[in-house]
Amino acid sequence: MDMTGLPGTSKHIIFLLLCQLSASSRGDSCCVEKISYPDEASGPSLGPRDLSCYRVSGTDYECSWQYDGPEDNVAHFLWCCFAHPNPTHTSFGQECCCYFSSGRSRTVQFWEQDGISTLSKVNFWVESRLGNRTLKSQEISQYLYNWTKLTPPLGHIRVSRSRGELRMDWNVSDGAGAEVQLRRRMPTTNWTLGDCGPQVSSGLGVIGDIHGSSSESCLCPSENMAQEIQIRRRRRLSSGAPGGPWSNWSMSVCVPPEFLPQAEIKFLVEPLNQDGRRRLTMEGQTPQLAVPEGCRDRPGAQVKKHLVLVHMLACRCQARTWKTVPLGKTLDLSGAAYDLDVLAQTRFGRSIIQKWPLPAQELTETRTLNVIVEGNVTSMQWAAQPPGTAYCLEWQPWGQDRNHTDCTLIAPEEEDPAKMVTHTWSSKPTLDQEECYRITVFASKNPKNPMMWATVLSSYYFGGNVSRVGTPRHVSVRNHTEDSVSVEWTASQLSTCPGVLTQYVVRCEAEDGTWESELLVPPTKTQVTLNSLRSRVVYKVQVRADTAMLPGSWSRPQRFSVEVQISRLSIVFASLGSFASVLLVGSLGYIGLNRAAWHLCPPLPTPCGSTAVEFPGSQDKQAWQWRNPEDFPEVLYPRDALVVEMPRDRDDETESPQATPERALDTRWPLGTEGQVQGLSEARLPDLAREDCPRGDLAHVTLPLLLGDVTQGASVLGDLWWIHKTVEPGPPTLGQEA
Repeated sequence: MDMTGLPGTSKHIIFLLLCQLSASSRGDSCCVEKISYPDEASGPSLGPRDLSCYRVSGTDYECSWQYDGPEDNVAHFLWCCFAHPNPTHTSFGQECCCYFSSGRSRTVQFWEQDGISTLSKVNFWVESRLGNRTLKSQEISQYLYNWTKLTPPLGHIRVSRSRGELRMDWNVSDGAGAEVQLRRRMPTTNWTLGDCGPQVSSGLGVIGDIHGSSSESCLCPSENMAQEIQIRRRRRLSSGAPGGPWSNWSMSVCVPPEFLPQAEIKFLVEPLNQDGRRRLTMEGQTPQLAVPEGCRDRPGAQVKKHLVLVHMLACRCQARTWKTVPLGKTLDLSGAAYDLDVLAQTRFGRSIIQKWPLPAQELTETRTLNVIVEGNVTSMQWAAQPPGTAYCLEWQPWGQDRNHTDCTLIAPEEEDPAKMVTHTWSSKPTLDQEECYRITVFASKNPKNPMMWATVLSSYYFGGNVSRVGTPRHVSVRNHTEDSVSVEWTASQLSTCPGVLTQYVVRCEAEDGTWESELLVPPTKTQVTLNSLRSRVVYKVQVRADTAMLPGSWSRPQRFSVEVQISRLSIVFASLGSFASVLLVGSLGYIGLNRAAWHLCPPLPTPCGSTAVEFPGSQDKQAWQWRNPEDFPEVLYPRDALVVEMPRDRDDETESPQATPERALDTRWPLGTEGQVQGLSEARLPDLAREDCPRGDLAHVTLPLLLGDVTQGASVLGDLWWIHKTVEPGPPTLGQEA
């Protein structure tokens, strides 16, 4: 067993060591005979792989490879064999082999002085010796002179964003004709390969850190997540074929997302204090960004810092209206309106991640502002601040945007004995237009800092002729009660200007001069009631609108008088009473007339209720028929029956007609026996008409009361001809006398 652990290789190792010790140059002396030995099975996952050899610069060359296997006690050797190109050398045309030991390193650098041919084809392979084993890579054949490996972008890579794309620019100094690739990944994705295409040199470097360099660039899409980007380059021949291997990947370029997450910062504002400033504090946390693994310790993808941009919307005539402060700082601001923007500082600059408007706030106490307008000259006067204070005077029409705002800076002046500040101007803008203005005065000892202003005064002013414009219009009077009226009017135009209108004054007086009164009405009301007025007296009423500076003008007088009026409700009640009275009198009269008529003209008895037509009980079962219908007597109208009650003998044994029905006449009497019949009739008539009287000893005799003769020249019974016919009881037939 030799010292290397491989049979048949001891003499070659000794020869190589002697060559290295005795040679004066690295190239010629290391040319040895190629060693051949059986390959040891090491498995597909062990040993060197991906060997690549190339030129790095003019005379410098390099070989690199990958290795899979244990790193302890491993030694790598780079072998190369080629035909000796030197015709003066004794080994010209013969194969010459050299090797380079790299230890654990996977890269070997050499140059032309090492004796390796760069113009002819060279075979390379790597042997990795691990203990008593030797692992060998695959051989490659390469012309080193034309196979050049470019360097990746080593300097600063500038990144810009435009229209949803990222553009990366860098400087190179190794010539043109390269093609570029990139790979990128996000926190939730793996590497994605992208092609930047062939590069055309611009001849000028985009970054001034490398003198005489050219530039290359690459485009990739912008994302809403942080990205990690790396770039590599490869030489490209004029024919379009590759001229070398790909370079190593560049350092990672970290890019923040296109749209940063919104912050949730709370702004707490205190009321305006007596100094005209209010305190603003900030609470909350800024959002944290998710970044890829390679950007966790590198700048670029992270937000560098958070800021707050304070923009003062008032007093735009100052030198600077905005200032940037760190997030979380406590601020003391004036009562003006502000815009607060939370900014995130990234490699692309500042991005707004939250906007918050701070509205204006007025002083709670009233401070006097004197405004005097005389023609085209306007003067304002207010209380002075300590010496050395600058002022900013701002006025704008009420209800309009800030584009119509006028602003004037007033430099510090000497102290006024009256402790007043007076500002006068005679050119436009003037306050003589009939409209409402909002006037604000700010003060600061450091006017260059927009955060150092304080609100001194905030007031409203109505320009023009206030007395004429503020006169109430459309005054109307209406009756309220018997001795009072309600006076109403439309609101004055001064009421649209906050704080200008102080009160309304209503004056009422009698035209005869015997009475006069004035009432003060708050500016929010447009109605008042006048009491204790006399009827049939002519009054006149007027209204005016007063300001704090001067009284207004009276409106046109409205004349009226109070008349005694009857209520509609009383009229309704009176009408209802009259109607009820008429109805009651009519009802009573109708009832009285009905009673008087009943007593004066009693009603006649009805046939159904009279007993004049009653017959004996035995006759109820008899049917009577006329013998000769053509001799039918005249129709007799019903008459009342005459009832005669006679005393009855208790011993009378005479049977009632009901008991002896056979006594009824059933024969016709001849005309010659009229007298006999009459006598008989007179004798038997009481018996025929007698009935059993249920009322004791009185006999109830029913006699028909006949007024007038029935027929001319006929006896009573002579005309009563009939036939007695015994029939069964039943309803009476036609012609039966009831």
